[in-house]
Amino acid sequence: MVTLSPRLRVAVTADLHYGGRHADGTAAAHALAAELYHDPPDLFVLAGDIGAGDDFARCLDLFADLPGHKALVPGNHDIWVRPDDDRGDSEFVYRDHLPRVAADHDFHTLDAGPLVLPEAGLAVVGSMNWYDYSWGIDRLAAFGVPDWRGRLRTKRFLRGRHNDANFVRWRYDDAGFTRACVATLADHLRQALRQVPDAILVTHHPMARGLNYPKPDPPDLDAILWECFSGNDAAERLLAEFTDRVPLAVCGHTHFARDGVFGRTRGYNVGGDYHFKRLLRFDWPSCEATAEAFTASGERVA
Repeated sequence: MVTLSPRLRVAVTADLHYGGRHADGTAAAHALAAELYHDPPDLFVLAGDIGAGDDFARCLDLFADLPGHKALVPGNHDIWVRPDDDRGDSEFVYRDHLPRVAADHDFHTLDAGPLVLPEAGLAVVGSMNWYDYSWGIDRLAAFGVPDWRGRLRTKRFLRGRHNDANFVRWRYDDAGFTRACVATLADHLRQALRQVPDAILVTHHPMARGLNYPKPDPPDLDAILWECFSGNDAAERLLAEFTDRVPLAVCGHTHFARDGVFGRTRGYNVGGDYHFKRLLRFDWPSCEATAEAFTASGERVA
């Protein structure tokens, strides 16, 4: 779609995993923040896994004085809670606590509603997104492992266990929360696109399989389980439905940098990891992309 949008400079990062046992990446996050202050964008977006517990707010503190529009979606790590967590369960943290902390730091929480920039003819629409096993359940059932249903329920791999099973505590099952997430995302897209011509889509869990983990060929059992726990068909169908009006989609979660074209949408996975961070910059409306990486020592890598 041809628009009359003025040029905007957009920056997106994900998976900062600030503080905690991932402190080796703290210097990289600080280096990334310093680069943003040196060359600030018009719009800055965090695509989830910002910081668990109190480190969520500490991470947002890095960007407190950054000018321009700021928005975020939480990641699965951001809603982890322990049984004695005084913030409540994961649902309360997701729907109430994190949006309040974000607002205190001048970040717009996209899960609560789109960020509409009428002067640019653009909205930013986003969601943590979730998984309902639809990306891998057929292959998992055909894999020949008799306990595959139990593995899904307990999130148990051949090697280890998905920590969402330990720290995501709420009334939902995965399929139920996925339905709620995608239904809300669809409502927000329609709401935003009634006001402006185009939208940028930002999620934590990938919205397209082509942005998910790379897989061995043939995939082993753990690779198929990770597919099950990474995304969902419904969000991918939603992207296909709105592709004419969503020129750009960005996600995180997997720690693998990937990109691809999905209909008329150019999609990117940020690809930062615990020990280094990546920053993607986009020119709007061309969606031309550049990437920078920052190491744990604070070194900037082109």
